[in-house]
Amino acid sequence: MPSAADFSTTPDANTTVGGVNVAEQCSPKGINDAIRYLAAVARDSFDKIPAVGTFMPFSGGSFTGNVTRQGRGAFIHHANAAQTDGQIFFLPDGTARPPAAEGIVVFYY
Repeated sequence: MPSAADFSTTPDANTTVGGVNVAEQCSPKGINDAIRYLAAVARDSFDKIPAVGTFMPFSGGSFTGNVTRQGRGAFIHHANAAQTDGQIFFLPDGTARPPAAEGIVVFYY
């Protein structure tokens, strides 16, 4: 199956698309075939994206049920509802502490 991983992030290095020559002076048929191949790659990528109901808006909101993570990142959860800030700081030793707020976590290195 086609994959976007077959392509280089350097545009000039992509002289073939799905085995079809798309270098300078290639035939018009090659361009047509390359576009069809890219359409197949796009559809294959689309089919791999899981269905999502509603995304969390930038303004915030709340989740219900269990929150699961995949990949990098974190979901911050404080056991006390009064700890509402949620910022995490990684600071060199001797750095002034950030302004106090409920829920801030500071790590010094």
